[in-house]
Amino acid sequence: MTKNWDQNEFLKQTPSFQLVYLISEDELDIKSKDIQLMDVKLVFEKALKSESTFTDYIELYQGELTEDLISLALASGEYSRFKVDPRLNRGEFEKLYQIWITKALQKREVLVYGKMEGMVTCSVEGELGQIGLIAVKESSRGKGIGEKLLKKVESWALEKGARKMKIPTQKANTPASNLYRKMGYKIDSKTFIYHYWNEEFKVRDERREARD
Repeated sequence: MTKNWDQNEFLKQTPSFQLVYLISEDELDIKSKDIQLMDVKLVFEKALKSESTFTDYIELYQGELTEDLISLALASGEYSRFKVDPRLNRGEFEKLYQIWITKALQKREVLVYGKMEGMVTCSVEGELGQIGLIAVKESSRGKGIGEKLLKKVESWALEKGARKMKIPTQKANTPASNLYRKMGYKIDSKTFIYHYWNEEFKVRDERREARD
């Protein structure tokens, strides 16, 4: 989105849309109650180096999609805009994260710690590795599992040719940001993401459902 943000012009162009995502490198001047800031997305980056790492109990997962794996995928989205937006109330968050973990499984991009105590997904394209989902089971937190998962996935990505790793997270996710900084990552970009909901569209949709 350009810096020439015009809220009135935007609202004129959206009568036929129920939900619109606004993505900007700069914070926008918002006056409409229908447009809410849902996420300040941070992308951390780090150059990867070959080094021996302690990666006990972590391996590439090759099993089926299980409830434990789905639970970890959902835990990775604890601060997700798809979860924190109360207007997304039809299971969109759960459906989306289940799709993401399913695709990662199909591509053999899921690493797990122990008996599903932690999980990380990572894709590698050329020299770039990108972490998608990362989570530690609530009862297993505070044991350094997140750090071990990062070390392992960095080594795994290096073997596949990656020379740089990127990790997206939410600004509100302070524990994740602190971990990434501890592991040598630095912020590469910051993005402001807003959700616009057309309340009139929603009312029309609800009336249509009521008639059906």
